[in-house]
Amino acid sequence: MLVLKEAGLVYLSNPKTATQSLRAILVPHAGATPENTGEKHINAALYARKWAALLAARLGRPPNTFAVMREPQDHLGSWYRYRQRDALRGHENATHDVSFAEFIEAVLTDDPPPFARIGRQARFLGFLHDVPPVDFIFDYARLDLMMDFLNKRLGTDLRLPRRNVSPEAAGTALTLPDTLVERLRAVLAVEFALYEKVSGSGILESETALSVKVTSS
Repeated sequence: MLVLKEAGLVYLSNPKTATQSLRAILVPHAGATPENTGEKHINAALYARKWAALLAARLGRPPNTFAVMREPQDHLGSWYRYRQRDALRGHENATHDVSFAEFIEAVLTDDPPPFARIGRQARFLGFLHDVPPVDFIFDYARLDLMMDFLNKRLGTDLRLPRRNVSPEAAGTALTLPDTLVERLRAVLAVEFALYEKVSGSGILESETALSVKVTSS
């Protein structure tokens, strides 16, 4: 989580959505870094429970939250590749000896093994909880829209670097049988439906964000 006080924004860093690159450019503008919040990937539910009221009091108004969402299958592919990095060889989280299809099969079980324990984006963004969802959700495939948004709110001309890129899965095509894709889309139905809304225009604004904008204008 990063608090951009002057812009009235809070960045909630959904894993595997360019979080390292975003932190690199936003930390100089932030008033709360992961080091002093104690938690790096604070989701919408945790933010609403522990931080929303506190930050609204500190800033004198409720800040807008923003985050990035990635196409669900692509998001899982990034996790799979990330867990193939050399540093994880021999670790229970490693996917070196697991095909992408086997990885997805494991993700879909009721009790996934360590290498397949991946958080749900819909849960992170507040769509599987009775909590306020993230105000602005940007499509990972259209990060230019997010950068335009941030530069306008911050009065800057920031550019997004590439950091912490997942390694390519050596010799492995990240394709799935049609039947497994159908199962994946059924189990993650909320996530796929949410991403369809986000990708439609590249940004999804919640009613909370709209009401704050009206109130503060």
